[in-house]
Amino acid sequence: MLSQKLLQNSKILSLKSNYILKRYLKEALELPPNYEEIKFQSLPNPKPERLSFLKALITGEVDSDVFTYPEQISPRYEDYFQWIKPIESYISHCTNKNVDKNEMLNHLRELNVFRTHIGEKYFGLSLTKTESLKLIEVLSNFPWLGTYMVKNHILPTEIIDKYGSNSQKLQYYPKIMSGDIIPTMCVYESNYGTNINNFKTYAMQHTKDSWLLNGEKSLVVNGINSNLLLVFAKHISHDTGENKPDSFSLFLVEKDFGNVSCTNVYDTIGRHETPICTISFNDTIVPNKNIIGTPGNAFQILMEYLKPGRQNISGQAISILRNFLNKLIPDIIHMKHFDRDLYQFDVVKRILGEISFSLYTMESMAYLTTGMIDDYKDMNADLERIITETYCANSCLKCIQIGLQLVGARSYINNQSYIEAFHDAMALTTIDTNNLDANTYVAVSVFQFLGQTMHDHVYKKRNHFQFPLYNMFDKIFDKFVIKLDTYDYLHPTFKHSVRYMEDGINRFKNAVLTLFEEDGSNVIERYTDMQRITNMLTEIYAMLANLTRASRSYCIGARNADLEKDLAIKMAQVSHTKICEIETQINSTPLYNGDKLYSDAMDLVYEKRKYSLAHPLTKTF
Repeated sequence: MLSQKLLQNSKILSLKSNYILKRYLKEALELPPNYEEIKFQSLPNPKPERLSFLKALITGEVDSDVFTYPEQISPRYEDYFQWIKPIESYISHCTNKNVDKNEMLNHLRELNVFRTHIGEKYFGLSLTKTESLKLIEVLSNFPWLGTYMVKNHILPTEIIDKYGSNSQKLQYYPKIMSGDIIPTMCVYESNYGTNINNFKTYAMQHTKDSWLLNGEKSLVVNGINSNLLLVFAKHISHDTGENKPDSFSLFLVEKDFGNVSCTNVYDTIGRHETPICTISFNDTIVPNKNIIGTPGNAFQILMEYLKPGRQNISGQAISILRNFLNKLIPDIIHMKHFDRDLYQFDVVKRILGEISFSLYTMESMAYLTTGMIDDYKDMNADLERIITETYCANSCLKCIQIGLQLVGARSYINNQSYIEAFHDAMALTTIDTNNLDANTYVAVSVFQFLGQTMHDHVYKKRNHFQFPLYNMFDKIFDKFVIKLDTYDYLHPTFKHSVRYMEDGINRFKNAVLTLFEEDGSNVIERYTDMQRITNMLTEIYAMLANLTRASRSYCIGARNADLEKDLAIKMAQVSHTKICEIETQINSTPLYNGDKLYSDAMDLVYEKRKYSLAHPLTKTF
């Protein structure tokens, strides 16, 4: 079928080459016996490329699209939910049962789960970002399964799909779909993490058609069960043994190539079915055909993989927190405190309400982001992706910690699933994402984006004596203040909430201007302030996501739309309060906002190599 189509479309092949290609395709594309022809309706043509919603919002370049929550309105919507329904039923059937890992994975292969991120040209299903998010959410009812799907399917196949050759796809995709091949990423290195200047895995030309690979990779997810390793390695010269700066290659290494060993296997907390390990290579011979792209040109692939926001965390976090909350509520209803029903206490309702509202915001941000990426051609939504993943991971952990305090000792004694949920959430904020990297990337991106329009103003503000009149009257004609006219876009009920968002954006831009005026280009050295800027932007995006989602629900009369309306209004008020507090911290000097105190205290601790404040029982007389 596919081979015939490819041959018909190939006008330049000779009869001999046609025969060879046909024979090769027949062997390479041998499909699993349980293969079924499943094809979703084609996606509608994406809208023209545009500025992302968040960037449009902070610059005031808003239109109806910015305030329209993405909807699945194509015929593909019905196809997709008909396809995913048996998967949901199977996952639900396995809940609270001791189902073998391999049995579950094999059944999911029969349900075509491992075709989802492979192109239709290779018998895959080519899910959209929104469809992928929903699938991860379903599978993450078993957190280890969500991790397996992301680490051992989505991330590797996305890289092969984007950068791999046609022959590499023909060779490995059928085996990935059938389960004969399990891929995983090999990026991190012991002691140095992802520092590209200290890569200890090297590749050297062996023969004209092969390379020698040496070194080791740590924190390889499910490496003990994987047999196709995507390994980033640095090039060294065959003659001198010297490193070649920024010269990286990405190798497709099969364990059967030999001289590949797996050591230091650890059962990660909360992910017992997906252990991590160290993979070592000792003069492993890799064929030249197994390099993705051209030799030495994988630096950009490495940078893209390491970029925050690409780990598909949101769906996992949403599922973990929802399952935790669904387990917590029945237990709370049956608990007593001082001979009273615990669930009747107003403080308990508030805590559970805050968890529910956080979950709502996580869903709103996640599906707004994926919908935006799906709807527009070549949409650059890096800021939104990073903000959403970081918010979802951190909120999941924070909410579970709060919930555990309600349950108290029972979380340890009677219900191990509570602690497992806590460990699962911890993994999202430690193994899968790095808050420092995410905050830095978002803030620097915003500084670069807004700096293009603010640089002339900042230059004049930093040179008072050269531009005295400008500095006297700039506040009167503040050109950076925006006004959001949303009366034609959102339901009128939300007009006051939009004012909160509008004021929050203007306070955010004032904070950015303050940092520019104080430090100029050196602002990127103020990591605490960059974290504050990222937190402000996160609250703005949360307001946008909640208000547009709630407005859509209220207008179409969705179930519990009145509650959604009140929830979005309240969350907008809460976010505005947080933005005001952060702006106050930025406008204060390091002496008053505590930055200098923290720095001085830690300088003393670093000097003494320990906590150095005197014990309260210490005497000096």
